[in-house]
Amino acid sequence: MLGRKGLILGAGVIVFLGLAALTDVIMSRNEAPAEPGKAQALDQGWSKELREKFYFTSQGSQLMPYAMLRALEQPLSDKPFLDPAHVAEMGFLPADGPSALNPDSLPIGFVKDPRPATGPLGPMVGLTCAACHTADIEAKNGALIRIDGGASQGDYQLLMARLSKALDITLADPAKFQRFAARLVAMDPKTVRPALEALATEIRRLEAASWTPVPYGRGRLDAFGHILNAVAATAINEPANYRIPDAPVSYPFLWTTPWQRYVQWNGVAGNPLGRNLGEVLGVFGHADFANGNLAAASSTALGENLVALEAWVSGLKPPPWPEKVLGKVDAAKAKRGAALFKANCAGCHGGPDYRLTPAAETEGGRQWLAVSMVDVNTVKTDPKMAMNFITRYAKPGPFTLPPTAPRLPDGQVLAGSLLLAAVSTITENDLRARGITGDARKAAYGWRFAPGSTTPQSGWLLPPSYKAGPLAGVWATGPFLHNGSVPTIYDLLSPEEERPAVFYVGSKRFDAEKLGFVSSYDSIPEAERPRLSRFDTSLPGNSNRGHAFPTGAKLSPEDRYAIIEYLKVLEGPDVRH
Repeated sequence: MLGRKGLILGAGVIVFLGLAALTDVIMSRNEAPAEPGKAQALDQGWSKELREKFYFTSQGSQLMPYAMLRALEQPLSDKPFLDPAHVAEMGFLPADGPSALNPDSLPIGFVKDPRPATGPLGPMVGLTCAACHTADIEAKNGALIRIDGGASQGDYQLLMARLSKALDITLADPAKFQRFAARLVAMDPKTVRPALEALATEIRRLEAASWTPVPYGRGRLDAFGHILNAVAATAINEPANYRIPDAPVSYPFLWTTPWQRYVQWNGVAGNPLGRNLGEVLGVFGHADFANGNLAAASSTALGENLVALEAWVSGLKPPPWPEKVLGKVDAAKAKRGAALFKANCAGCHGGPDYRLTPAAETEGGRQWLAVSMVDVNTVKTDPKMAMNFITRYAKPGPFTLPPTAPRLPDGQVLAGSLLLAAVSTITENDLRARGITGDARKAAYGWRFAPGSTTPQSGWLLPPSYKAGPLAGVWATGPFLHNGSVPTIYDLLSPEEERPAVFYVGSKRFDAEKLGFVSSYDSIPEAERPRLSRFDTSLPGNSNRGHAFPTGAKLSPEDRYAIIEYLKVLEGPDVRH
């Protein structure tokens, strides 16, 4: 059912949320102002306790032994690798301090694996959703604002390079190694060096696997490139399937995503459990296909936690514009902007009232936000990410795909089809092992089933397209376009030739007039400049072209600012359980 300003989805969604997770969402409360120097959380529907769960609940990512990361020093310093200043240099967010779920003050989105350790190195540490989907923005007065579910400025390639360098230097520098070994009190000193050498080799491999001719820079990652390599090349032991992951995209914001029919920029996942398991495999999760015995295939992903994380995000609201910090909204200008938005933007992105998928498409008449998938030949934004996915073929390894599946004469299949088969195998094995069947199984998949079907719904594949999703809260998520090639909303609303050809990413200083981060090198304080990454739109995968208006309109500066004013107050769908 669709109301004046919101939508109500089928009651069965409550089963998907799970009782504990639903209680977490319902019990959210507004909070007191942040302490000086700490980020102030906006009212996005989460309590402090729920935010902590999102930040520090493992999804099954396993980067390296927890004790070794804690013992590791920075490459060119004797300070800890996890020192907050060093974490911030790499674009990630330090924790505010220890907490019940994070007693060692790991950075936001870094977490110790909760499963019992099987060896002397102890449990592993990996990344959570929050590492890439939590952001801080800085107002003119220096106040920090936390954007939960926002786009991180984390630099994945820099993290891997510094980890690799720190491990190599620790092996080469006797004093550094001695300090490192002394911190590993639970290990036999004779085993420290061999273990460190093995870890350095693995991190060196991961760093090499993340190399690209054009660096990602802050806030971008070729997620599908890494996921496909992890599955199609590493997990099934087919090195020839490896491809350079050279089509980075911005980390998308998370609010409303559990209610959208398609989520990723290219919309290729049709259900949240498969989508999230694939994501884990792309960020240090590990799959084991049991030497071809697919009935025993498994992964390190924690299926129960993935369902809980999705449920928590289902209660995450778009960040409201904080007038006290970023300035009052001009109501008259916003009203004019609403009309311009409806004429030029809502046709693709939707808005009040939000469009829903047909009730007949999903079991029980459940409806989702009907996001538009726009053909790359229509939107004309950089096609590299979409084309990399649909033109990539791979040797199938142990998987037998249907005869109708596209394939090359030498037997290679679409890498995306191989990924779907791999993820489906792992998810089904995991659900079976945990005794999740019937409606509970369908709930784990987010109820994404066609009427009468036992197979979860598929995602989008052809034609190659990009998602035009809801824009509530988009003001807090720059840079813009799928590849982060446009620094502000004002620039995006401008003709292509007026958009900056080069800009800098990494400053948290917010431009409340144009909506985005300050990106001119000369406008960023000198002390912050070493943290910046240069974005050159002439490089492959970095184009800032496209995204013209269907009406053919050329917006005046006044029109652009009116739409900007409206975007500050654009309401999201009111999802009720």
